[in-house]
This record gives sequence, structure tokens and C-alpha cells, in this order.
Amino acid sequence: MRNEKTVFVGANNGGLEIYIGVGNLVAGNIETAKTLQYVFETYNIDIDRDTIYFDSTMDFADEFGFDNYDDAKILFEEGVKRIQMTA
Repeated sequence: MRNEKTVFVGANNGGLEIYIGVGNLVAGNIETAKTLQYVFETYNIDIDRDTIYFDSTMDFADEFGFDNYDDAKILFEEGVKRIQMTA
């Protein structure tokens, strides 16, 4: 039996927020790919096995402190690349 998590990623105040399960914030104010990698490693979030959802703030990141609407997704993808490089 796999122990998969449901992970939600949101944008807020120019950084990312990570929730494991609905409403269970485990990390916020993530502003670098390195920090995102650290959070995923610390909370054993597996990008291949866990289910990861973006909330709507990721589509409108410019309304949540990012310079452009897609900057939050870019930050997330940079973090995923770091994770994949070390796997």
C-alpha cells in the first residue's frame, strides 16, 4: 500500500505556500527553488508519487505579489528541476 499525499501549492506575498491536505499549511514564503527543494525533502513530498495541485492563485500570481502571472509556476518548475537533478 502506497502512502501518497495530496499536496496543494499556492502563491502568496511573492512566495509559494505548500499544504499537505486541505488547509494544512506546512511551509510558506518560499521564494527560491532551493527552499522549495528543502521543503519537499523535509516533508517527504515525492514529485512522482504524491498528487500535487496548484490552487487558482498560481494562475494569477501577479495578484499575489509576483511580478508576472506565471512567475509562481516558473519558481515551482525550477524547484522541481533541482529535485530531479539530485534524485
